[in-house]
Amino acid sequence: MVQILMIQNKISHFYPTPLYSFLRYANENPSIKRVLDCGAGGQDPKLALFYENGFDTYGIDISEERIGEFEKACNNRRITIDIKKADMRKIPFDDNFFGFVYSYNSIFHLTKEDIRKTIDEIYRVMVPGGLCYLNFLSVNARSYSEGEKIRPGEVVKSFDDEEHLHSYFEDDEPDGYFKKFEIIYKEKKYILKGRYNNTGCTCLFEYIVKKNG
Repeated sequence: MVQILMIQNKISHFYPTPLYSFLRYANENPSIKRVLDCGAGGQDPKLALFYENGFDTYGIDISEERIGEFEKACNNRRITIDIKKADMRKIPFDDNFFGFVYSYNSIFHLTKEDIRKTIDEIYRVMVPGGLCYLNFLSVNARSYSEGEKIRPGEVVKSFDDEEHLHSYFEDDEPDGYFKKFEIIYKEKKYILKGRYNNTGCTCLFEYIVKKNG
């Protein structure tokens, strides 16, 4: 059974619910306990959940600022997690290196074509039978109507004087990325009130897939 944190260490940190679900699937899977977070940086190092549960943990992020925030947060919590600057469209690890890969609230900031490239890279670095968790924005999200549409399902929005891309998907559209995988979990999640794990997202798709072969 997945434990939030050991009771004797006191409950001091909570992680997004989908990652607890992915951890449960990972613990039930016989693949090597080595996990990669694509888009790992920021002030809340979610890889710590897997570190605390005995996984070898690796992260990549394209932003030096977010990597710095990640390293500072890990130092404050006295944990050591490997993170490097890299682009998830070209993951700097060998073939068949990871048992588990995930990207939480990150991959949908790429174009749809770059998402395809990233998922091909994820497939390459995973061992056969390994698991991957990804989430995607739905066109049913309230935010889909905001920003400038530059291509079908692709919207550019401005935050803090910077432009950010968001890709949105129709029902079942992300299935097309997973022809070399087996989809073992899929959910369309509506947030009727409040926010999705401290984001502005109101409707998303969540997938857990297994690498065939």
